[in-house]
Amino acid sequence: GADSDIAYHKAPDCSKRTCPSGRAWADVPTTATSAHALAECSNMGTCDRAKGTCTCFTGFEGGACNRMACPNACSGHGQCLSVKQLATMSNALPLSPTTTYTGFETTTTWDSEMIYGCVCDSSWNVGLSSGERQEPEWFGPNCSLRHCPSADDPRTSADETDCNGVTAAGGQGTGATGNVCHVDCANRGLCDYTTGKCKCFEGYYGQSCNLQSALAHSS
Repeated sequence: GADSDIAYHKAPDCSKRTCPSGRAWADVPTTATSAHALAECSNMGTCDRAKGTCTCFTGFEGGACNRMACPNACSGHGQCLSVKQLATMSNALPLSPTTTYTGFETTTTWDSEMIYGCVCDSSWNVGLSSGERQEPEWFGPNCSLRHCPSADDPRTSADETDCNGVTAAGGQGTGATGNVCHVDCANRGLCDYTTGKCKCFEGYYGQSCNLQSALAHSS
């Protein structure tokens, strides 16, 4: 076959088809800095020689099994994006200053358009800047969970919603002045993350449990 023929299996009578190829998710390095050569089904699937199509292993997709599949397609509450895209987004978790992850596809950023993850939907702005919250409305690896309404805890003197100087989850970024922490149910109730609704403790009420009734015991 041609030098460009990367198929491991070759029929003597040319009766078998090759499958689409992509950078191998895993292979044997050829040098100290060279790996992830082209491979049928990106070494993450099996090739149907009769049809010339890949059957990808669980968690991978694409004609050549060359992309990670987002869990449950982000449950209809998020976008499935590549790590190349995620690096440039200020609302992608873990929150951090925007950067780039591209330009070295033959070496360090070989997977920039292969690894995918969810950016969950939110009815408020997410990020580290003023007016943005550090948590999205929908969350979890597959965006299937929903935060409850947020408010400051009425039983404390501190403002728990103030995220100025607070390190975001993941430790990669810090909230600016005016940045907002999300406090489910004002710490005065339990959040049902399957519905996004609060179950308030005795003596507290309201959508975010931030209102106090006469039944609440004074400390």
